[in-house]
Amino acid sequence: MSFNTIHARACEHPSKPAVIHNGATISYSAFANAIGATIDYLDKQGFTEDHNAVVVVHDLLDCWVVVLALHALGLNTICIKTTELLKVLRVRKIAGVVTMEQECSSHQLEPGSDAGTRIIRIPNPEFEDEEIPRNEASHRSRKTGDHILYTSGTTGNYKKIVTSADQQKKRDEERIQQMNLNDDTFFHCSDYGLWTAVGYLLAPSTWRAKGCVIFDQRPEWHHHFLRSGVTMAILLPDKLHQLLTLMGDSTEKFTPKNFTLHASGGFISRKLAEQIIDRLTKNLIISYGSTEVAIASLESMVTDLDDLHWLTPTHIRCIEIVDKAGTICPINVEGQVRIRLEEQDCSSYLDDPETSKKVFRNGYFYSGDVAIRRADGRIRMLGRSADVVNFRGQKYSVSPIEDKIQNFLGVNTACLFSGINDAGEDEVVVAIESEQWPHKSHLNHLGHEFKQFDQIRFAIVYPFPRTQTGSKKIDRVALRQLIFPNDSNSHISRDPLTN
Repeated sequence: MSFNTIHARACEHPSKPAVIHNGATISYSAFANAIGATIDYLDKQGFTEDHNAVVVVHDLLDCWVVVLALHALGLNTICIKTTELLKVLRVRKIAGVVTMEQECSSHQLEPGSDAGTRIIRIPNPEFEDEEIPRNEASHRSRKTGDHILYTSGTTGNYKKIVTSADQQKKRDEERIQQMNLNDDTFFHCSDYGLWTAVGYLLAPSTWRAKGCVIFDQRPEWHHHFLRSGVTMAILLPDKLHQLLTLMGDSTEKFTPKNFTLHASGGFISRKLAEQIIDRLTKNLIISYGSTEVAIASLESMVTDLDDLHWLTPTHIRCIEIVDKAGTICPINVEGQVRIRLEEQDCSSYLDDPETSKKVFRNGYFYSGDVAIRRADGRIRMLGRSADVVNFRGQKYSVSPIEDKIQNFLGVNTACLFSGINDAGEDEVVVAIESEQWPHKSHLNHLGHEFKQFDQIRFAIVYPFPRTQTGSKKIDRVALRQLIFPNDSNSHISRDPLTN
């Protein structure tokens, strides 16, 4: 997505809404004017093209104005919540840290700070409808900047992913086709930050389709959702819980015209799916994707609640389930997920060749997930195969949690996994390497300690499966298969505990 595209939309339909932010409507002409004025301001700052501009702007509308303006000047962008992340992300060739004047104090940004670069404070954008910006042509010849996403993936370590302008255009066109985006689309993008794939990829696709994007960063966003004019939305499980909880026992149903809801970032329970279909929309789509591939590889419209978590591979990407040798697994055999890469997909992480070699191999991306395919071709994701748990769309590094469990219970080893229980609900399982159960009161205490996981189960396994390398590391893939079994591992003891 480039400023030129927004400018073209503004010339065609100046008064058409481009953004609804916290209830305020911004037209395409007003949006283009704000970006154009910001380009003029930033053009005087003496930036070097092809350098990285770090954007610390929490207001999503302002953030998009800044990012599109920087791209028009040939700079690459990376959006972060706090400059403390710069040390972890190890961003190179930094042209400056860009923030808004009104946000600068809240981020405690000062020249010569830990960021090690100058701070550029931008005046508040003014969204004027009067006329279309006239400086568009002066920036047409410049290379449009790239954008850097980052993800913790399955390792807990941050990895940077470069999305070039050319890649973004192809992905926009794919997404328009896949999601049927058009000029009548009002896509509710919630409060997803531009450091996430969802936050960065959905809005440009909607604008390229001449639709309107809805951002809502208000704490009471769910009070306004039902009256926002939304026709499409992607919501994580925790957001869906908020929305359905707000509706409570009311008999009023939400009946917007042609509303399609995509549930992603974690699986939803059957009960929640029933509530969504009954009270929000019958157009409920469950989807699976990854930041690296940046488009849904699996998705299904929910028509049968018994098949809620069995998803169909999309025509957009080829997804396979393979064993450790890379051989495709037979039907009903668990294996690793890999996705065949297309030209526009990421094929390596920025500044991380070692990790890149592990997950980008022979034209495939190995996502770190475990899945199983049944005879009709539908696939069920079974969870993560490495040491990050993904619970209702939120990622948690397991190391500090496992350390706390080990210390409290006095055991040598404990492993944490996320998966789906028999009821189709997300759950977290604590596997303990022990020949006997710890005291029940200790397990209850731990269950209450980890309140972020409202579905937690304990399992004892002795001994843990180990790799055949000299270090004899825990084989987490094999261990996961033991604690999410096919009901054939009778020697595994399980203790359900719900907070």
